[in-house]
Amino acid sequence: MQAYLRLRLLVLGRLLAEVGWVRSLLLGGMLVVAAGKLLELLLAKPQLQWAGPVLGVTMSWSGYRQRTDLDFLPIVSPRYKTWLSVESALLLLPVWGLLLGLGHWEAALATVGAGLLGPFLPIARRTTTQRQRRSLFRREAFEWVSGFRQPVLAVGWLVALGASVWQHATVVPAVALVGWGLLLTAIYAISEPTTMVTVYSGPTVFGRRKLLLALELYLVTALPLLALAGTSPAGWGGTLGALLWGMLVLSLSILAKYAFYPHNTLVRLTQGGAVTAALLPLLDASYAPVLAAVAAGLLWKSRKRLQLYWHA
Repeated sequence: MQAYLRLRLLVLGRLLAEVGWVRSLLLGGMLVVAAGKLLELLLAKPQLQWAGPVLGVTMSWSGYRQRTDLDFLPIVSPRYKTWLSVESALLLLPVWGLLLGLGHWEAALATVGAGLLGPFLPIARRTTTQRQRRSLFRREAFEWVSGFRQPVLAVGWLVALGASVWQHATVVPAVALVGWGLLLTAIYAISEPTTMVTVYSGPTVFGRRKLLLALELYLVTALPLLALAGTSPAGWGGTLGALLWGMLVLSLSILAKYAFYPHNTLVRLTQGGAVTAALLPLLDASYAPVLAAVAAGLLWKSRKRLQLYWHA
């Protein structure tokens, strides 16, 4: 396990070196600001401490099920899940460390336990078959096709819809609309082969098509939530804001994916930073320029990165 963790640290160091010290400082600054806002929320509403274990098990299990080396790790060691669980708990150090610092030791221990639990939760088995199941989405949107073949997205959409109907007299429908946009970012966390990228005539056409297709499908799947949220106490103004925020987060996730294509670990880290940047203006409007800078930087970086594959 020590050799595995050391290897992961070396890989992380190389990825951060590729990001560069300027972008690393900017990302670190945003994380510090986000941690400060989270600290304010925890001091004002201590009951939010129990969101830590939920976040822990979600991140741990999601990271485990998206790994592309799950067929290889059992060959290396039968105890590979222990390695992954310890790694997940260490990655959650900022969360449970903050909880410990505030004296919420029960929630901190629960967060550590949730991180350790993730790799031991069941995931769908990967099977090969010549018969493909039909999908509601066109094959061009392969992220949506593969994503909805897993139970997470389908169940998540049903839960969001059910909660919106059940709590229609509250702002839950608008919150569900935001949550649906966040959940969809997971399908853009794994890079596809280069042959599926260069099928288009150039990076501009590819990027525009990818964004428009994703936003179109997001709007289609969000229509029931949109109708429920608009007639809820959130009103059509709040609903429109939630919809635009979800579209923004999804767009930033796609740009982050191709800004550091095809390094999945770096893509996920960048996507996390992009989501953090999108959350900051909701807490304080003065951070809107930071979000604008992040969006512009990801747009420039993704286009520059993709140009390498058309000029190779």
